[in-house]
Amino acid sequence: MKRWWKATWCIIIVLTVVVVTGQALTATAATKAVKPRVNRTVKAPTNHQYILVMGHGAGDSGARGNGTTEATFLRQHLLPQLRKYAIKVKHSQVTFYNPKQDIVDTLTYHKGSYKLNRHATVVMFHLDAAGGHGGHVIIHKRRPTARDKRLAQVIKKYVGLNRAYHGYSYRTDLKNCNVLRKRGIDYSLIETGFITNRTDMAHIRKNIDKIAKADIEAITHGNIR
Repeated sequence: MKRWWKATWCIIIVLTVVVVTGQALTATAATKAVKPRVNRTVKAPTNHQYILVMGHGAGDSGARGNGTTEATFLRQHLLPQLRKYAIKVKHSQVTFYNPKQDIVDTLTYHKGSYKLNRHATVVMFHLDAAGGHGGHVIIHKRRPTARDKRLAQVIKKYVGLNRAYHGYSYRTDLKNCNVLRKRGIDYSLIETGFITNRTDMAHIRKNIDKIAKADIEAITHGNIR
């Protein structure tokens, strides 16, 4: 009897050890299996702010040509299309500078440029004047940014590039741009085409919706469906 009880207890002890060990190994394996999921992180959106500015306005008509003015055409035709696609942007904040105002505000003090958020990216829309064809992007550094390159491709596709600039021009003689530069604000100024060129304006009018969509995508580096 004693031998039988000893054998029985040995078997019970061995089974207990096996069960406990098995549970521990299962728990460890489960922990290892779950751990990568717990540590997996998703990059959060930056929610960067882009401020879009229609050039001129507030009594400053800008350039004239083909039956309209720069300020009027940008506000009546381009602005509504830009707004339509801006609301579809995710992970970025697209706002518009008050179209009733000129970013310069006064020709002397450039108050609008001083009031803008220093951490935002400013994109200004214009139409060129005098004799010429095609558009380009005025940049704030000697070399274009990735955004500048995308914007130039939009101009190239729908209007054509100004051969004098090959897509970009670095300017330091534009006062409101100089204010932004001195404040360290990232910006681009788009000259979509010549308001005085009949062909340029025909292309712009025909493709205004596509241009607006492509510009918003180029600015925010996103895709809009």
